[in-house]
Amino acid sequence: MNTTGVRLKILGDDEIEALYGRPHFTDDERLEYFVLAPTEKAALEQLHSIKSRIYFILQLGYFKSHHMFFVCDLPEVEEDARAIQRQYFPDFPFEDLDITKVTRLRQQSVILELFRFSTVHIYKSF
Repeated sequence: MNTTGVRLKILGDDEIEALYGRPHFTDDERLEYFVLAPTEKAALEQLHSIKSRIYFILQLGYFKSHHMFFVCDLPEVEEDARAIQRQYFPDFPFEDLDITKVTRLRQQSVILELFRFSTVHIYKSF
């Protein structure tokens, strides 16, 4: 019997997306996950640009929800990013979320420290 290429499929695509996909927040969930604790506000103050701060809050909220990081393009997360901009930076003209990979990884490191995680916790199952 040739079993090459045959895989057991336990979870459906919707279940895989629910577990490992980027969160899709409701308005109430945005209020819950994008609220900043004092330590998170202090970390945010270390960032220079408003765009970087919005991306940080976005990453932080997604991490609170799924304990994972996601690389996001504006069209995918625009509703969440605009909610953050309206709540924290209402005078900032919202244009894009392009940040460098170095900045994104630095932010992820800060978030891991805030939650006392290490990269072993995050990448262990992959």
